[in-house]
Amino acid sequence: MNQDFENLLAVIAKRNVAYADFVAVTKQMDEYAELFDVRDVQMWRALGLDITRTAKNQIELKTRRKEIRDQIFCVVDIETSGGINSGQIIEIGALKLQNGEIIGKFETFVHAPYVPENISELTGITAEHLKNAPNLAFVMEKFKVFLGQSVFVAHNVRFDYGFISATLEALGYGELLNRRLCTIDLARRTIASPKYGLGTLKEILGINNAHHRALSDAIAAAEIFKYSLQKLPSEVKTTEDLIEFSKSAKTMKQLKITMNEAGELAKLDAAAQADKFDDKENLGEVSEA
Repeated sequence: MNQDFENLLAVIAKRNVAYADFVAVTKQMDEYAELFDVRDVQMWRALGLDITRTAKNQIELKTRRKEIRDQIFCVVDIETSGGINSGQIIEIGALKLQNGEIIGKFETFVHAPYVPENISELTGITAEHLKNAPNLAFVMEKFKVFLGQSVFVAHNVRFDYGFISATLEALGYGELLNRRLCTIDLARRTIASPKYGLGTLKEILGINNAHHRALSDAIAAAEIFKYSLQKLPSEVKTTEDLIEFSKSAKTMKQLKITMNEAGELAKLDAAAQADKFDDKENLGEVSEA
C-alpha cells in the first residue's frame, strides 16, 4: 500500500475529510489515479475501503464510528507453495464474524501444477489435491467478493494480507485496501503467554484442530480473536478503537513490568514508612530519656 495513502488513512481513521481534499490528494497517487477515477467512491469500496460520502460532502471511514459488535470481520488464513516471489496460494480458508457469530465461510484449494516437498510435509497438501481445483484467478475473484469491505483479520496479518493483495494486483483486480488487524498484536495485549505463535495460543486456550491447513488455522485465529475481544478495556468501543488498541496499547509483558515496578515501589514506600515509624519511636525514646 502506498505510504502516502497509509498517511491519508491514518487521518480519516480519526476524522472526516472534505471530499475535495480526498480527491486532490489521491489524484497525486499514480497507482490509483491511473487505475480508476479517484472521484468515484464506489471504486474505492470495490478495493475494500469502507468509506462513504456524507451529506456534508465529506469522506467518512465507516469503521471510525461502527461499534465492534456491528462490524463484520473476516478471519483469513492461506497456505502457499512458497514465498510471495516464488510461490502461489494453494489454499484459502476464511470465516466472517459479526458479534461473535459466524455469518459466512470460504474454503477452497487452488490449482497448482507442483507443490514443493517441504510444503507437502508441513501442510499435507500435494499436487494431487490441487489438480482438479479451480484456478487462481477464479478463486481470487470469488474471495474478493466474499471479503467485501469487511475488516481483514489474520494471525500475522502482514503475510496473508500482503500475499493476497499482491496476488489480486497481479491478476488485475487491484490491491486490497481493507482495514486489517493482526491477532498476534491483539493477543500480545490481551493474553498472557510466553509466545504468541498460533500453536502456543491454541494450547493455552484449549483449541484442538488441525494445524497448517487454511480453514483450521482461520478457525483457531477466530477463537483467539473472540477471546481477546472479551478482554478489551471498556473504552475500546469502535472498530478503529480496536485497531488502534491492537497496535499501540501496552502489551501484557509491558504491563507485567509496570506491575512489578509498582510492586517494588510499593515495597520501597512501605519500607520508607516503616523507617519513619522507627524514627518516631526512637525520637520518643530520646525525649522520654
